[in-house]
Amino acid sequence: MEEKLFEIFKLTDSLNEKQDKVYAQIIYTADDDKTMKLVIKSEEDSSYLEMCQFKLYQNPLIKWDNFIKMFESYIGGVTGE
Repeated sequence: MEEKLFEIFKLTDSLNEKQDKVYAQIIYTADDDKTMKLVIKSEEDSSYLEMCQFKLYQNPLIKWDNFIKMFESYIGGVTGE
C-alpha cells in the first residue's frame, strides 16, 4: 500500500505542475473509518471533475490502480470536458 500511496503523491504533484486547467487534492481523515478522498478539480471554478473515496482499513488494493490511472489520464491532458 505504501508504494501505491507514494505513487499517488508523485502523480498529484505532476498533475499540478503539468496542467493549468485542473488540480488535484488528497484529503485524509484519520477517524475510525480512515477515509481517503482523491479529487480532481477545475482551476477555473473549483468544481469537482472526479472524486474517489475509500476507507483505508478495507485495504482496497484494486482501487489504488484505478486512482493511478485516473491521475495519469489527467496528466496526459484529459480534462473531463
